[in-house]
Amino acid sequence: MCKLIIISFLLLKFEAFAQLDSMITYYNNGKMESIIHLRDKVRDGDAKLFWENGNIKEELTYSNGRVEGLVRRYNQDGVLQEMFAIENGKREGPTSLFDSAGKYIDDIYYEEGVLVVDKIILDSGPKKEEKQPDEIAVIKAPANQKKKKQNNDDFVPPTIEEEKNYEDDPAFYKTVEVMPEPYGGIEALQKKTGYPEEARKKKVEGVVKVLTFIDRDGEVLDAQVVEGIGYGCDEAARLAILYHRFKPGLIRGQKVKVQMEIPIEFKLEEKD
Repeated sequence: MCKLIIISFLLLKFEAFAQLDSMITYYNNGKMESIIHLRDKVRDGDAKLFWENGNIKEELTYSNGRVEGLVRRYNQDGVLQEMFAIENGKREGPTSLFDSAGKYIDDIYYEEGVLVVDKIILDSGPKKEEKQPDEIAVIKAPANQKKKKQNNDDFVPPTIEEEKNYEDDPAFYKTVEVMPEPYGGIEALQKKTGYPEEARKKKVEGVVKVLTFIDRDGEVLDAQVVEGIGYGCDEAARLAILYHRFKPGLIRGQKVKVQMEIPIEFKLEEKD
């Protein structure tokens, strides 16, 4: 009787904890094809897929059997080609595209899995202003107004300050007349970031602050987390900013390099 009680206790203890495992597949040449984490035999957690040559092919995250959060796809050389977020099983927000060398090209946008295409409005030509009949505008000069003759002997030309050329300026400015702005606004960055599954499960919320260095063309050269909240949120925010394009900062109409701190908020929806 004692033995039966002990066995039953062990079985109950075993079932109380989730079974964590990994599913690994291989190519015929012996190189790893994929590694997917499982929870109770269901895909849950980080997953990586590889090309037959061993280079990374895709990085993604599963939640209860479905892909959720940030997805990164690479070419056969292991260079990043595409980055996007999956929400509720559908592609959502900006998809960042990269060239064969991994340099950022542009963003395209999805809403609930459907590619958003800007509407094109055809211009039928300049519209003529409608003039009301019998209405004539007459401007009368003020009576008895005489122009004062300028004495050229007293004229002193204004001092013209030589305009600075910022093209070769290596400095990263902290304050400029027009600060850089992410294409699509901060909302586009938020959607691109996604919510790390570990942070979602532990109900982690907060703001990650990323020090960002942006060049004259609006390309992010570097992104450093200066204040984080952990659980994958810091890296998710850093990557979202690093692979996003910005409208460049301006001083006197000239493009300049800028360093700025960008906050990315992680806040769970009520249903989470």
